[in-house]
Amino acid sequence: MKSKLTIFSIGLLLLLAASFSVAQSEETVDKYSLWLGGYYADSSDYAKKAGEYRLLENAGELVPSFKFGWQSLRPNSSFDLDVDYLDEENIVGRMTSRIGDRYNFDVQYRSLSRQLQQDLLTNMETREAGGGKILTHDLMDAGADYSYHRREILSKVSLLLQRDNNVRFTASHRSILKSGEEQAIASNHCLSCHLTSKSQELESSTHQFQAGIDAEVSKYDVGYQFGFRMYESHVPAPSAYYDEAKHPVNGGSGVEFAPRQLYDDTTLAFSAQPKTEKMSHKLRLKGDLGKGKFAGSLSYSRSENKYSELTSNAWVGAFNYAVTMNPQTRFIARLTGVRREADDPFIDVRDYRVGRTTPSYLQSNFDYERQSSLDRADGKITAEVIRRLNPKMTLSVLAGYNRVDRYSYPDSDDNLVSGTFIGQAKLNYRKGLKYRSSFKYRFEKTSDPFNTFKGLFEERGREILTRNVSASPFFFIFYWEREALKYQNITTEPTDLHEFAWKSTWRPTLKTSVNLGLNAKFDKNGDLDSLDVKHSSFQPHLSLTTAPNPKWSFTAGLTLNSSKSRGPVTVALFDG
Repeated sequence: MKSKLTIFSIGLLLLLAASFSVAQSEETVDKYSLWLGGYYADSSDYAKKAGEYRLLENAGELVPSFKFGWQSLRPNSSFDLDVDYLDEENIVGRMTSRIGDRYNFDVQYRSLSRQLQQDLLTNMETREAGGGKILTHDLMDAGADYSYHRREILSKVSLLLQRDNNVRFTASHRSILKSGEEQAIASNHCLSCHLTSKSQELESSTHQFQAGIDAEVSKYDVGYQFGFRMYESHVPAPSAYYDEAKHPVNGGSGVEFAPRQLYDDTTLAFSAQPKTEKMSHKLRLKGDLGKGKFAGSLSYSRSENKYSELTSNAWVGAFNYAVTMNPQTRFIARLTGVRREADDPFIDVRDYRVGRTTPSYLQSNFDYERQSSLDRADGKITAEVIRRLNPKMTLSVLAGYNRVDRYSYPDSDDNLVSGTFIGQAKLNYRKGLKYRSSFKYRFEKTSDPFNTFKGLFEERGREILTRNVSASPFFFIFYWEREALKYQNITTEPTDLHEFAWKSTWRPTLKTSVNLGLNAKFDKNGDLDSLDVKHSSFQPHLSLTTAPNPKWSFTAGLTLNSSKSRGPVTVALFDG
């Protein structure tokens, strides 16, 4: 089926090309190019990662491939066709045609294969001290060869409807098709703490359509664009058996233990793919404003999971303004804003010890409404001044502020607000064609970055916690009570960030150039409750390029990278 689709796609492109060529007059100039060759791959070890996008099924064999190009030119139109064939799953084809400024058409076909490694789950094997709970894994498809074939079709057309106001209609379509196999992992809990891995068939499609119209109205350029995108999987989700609910140590079951589980002793689907749809609208406007020029846009989009009926909405706005203050100075202001809202699903959890004659504090109801962490308002404003200091040197200075309001986070009544101050300076120097150099420094200072607030580690304190449980007949504590023992808020966001970038190019002759540079980055977060997180990296680079004549060019280079990190490490097992 894949071979037939490939042959059909190439044949369709050639057919369209031939029909276009027949319509040409004798003034048409045709240019053809043909490349014949092959590639050779060999591997004596595990090559899934090295050959991630180059299947090594034919390792040790010479595989033929070819490239074909056709360009047809005439005074007021053109036509191009290019095909790059590596094998039946690795193909790139493109066809474009143009008639003056009235009509443009572009269609592309891209196909590639990708190998996926198998997670052997060997790090998921442990047992609690004293012979208690145990975590095991089982590869039900050991040695499976995961891979998928990705095909992408893109097309775009542009039509000039009216020349007076430059009214132009544009439309585009994009399809992504994937087929193959991937790994699916199911997690058992309770009795066995057991992970199982099995192969899952992959067959999905993504389709995206956009259409819009642009025009010049008075002194302004205005435009509108409509978009629609959908994703769907065409195979059923894999299923797994979930163990009967039993005590992990003594194997006990019955009414005492079973109500703690939402499901047990049953086969259920897992790793199910959603079916999503997204619809968007976008307005654009640009033109003159005072002594400068502006460009602005406003868009709204709505996404929905058709299976769960959960939706999210987003409003996005952007505004840029640039003005020349004097012959040596230019000012640029940028403003962007995003407002996101997502549904808060209700989580229905089975009542704990329902129907049992027990104290009220043990008859807990754990139902809750999950607050979406997507809800936020994100606004950013920057101002940049670019000034030419002299004929050889230009300086730009940028300052900005980014504010993020995360509604209902970390709890429904909270509102975490993060603020980031941004500063940047860049200096460019150019001395004719002989030498040029640039240096950039950027810093960011953030207050209250995104934080889990859940606690990463659990401190010793069971005895203290047990004494706080009023009238408890038990010597142990329950898992939901252990939340009070957790500490160490964690985040991937720094409070301080510094970036340096320097690069220079020297051309001793017109045929030789030397490039030298250094990139460095340092960030840290010292506002956490029990440790400092730090990262640093330094990357110098050097390259030499020489072109002895117009037909030959030689390049050699060296890049070094040194990175250092300091952060928390924890292993979450059993009770988390």
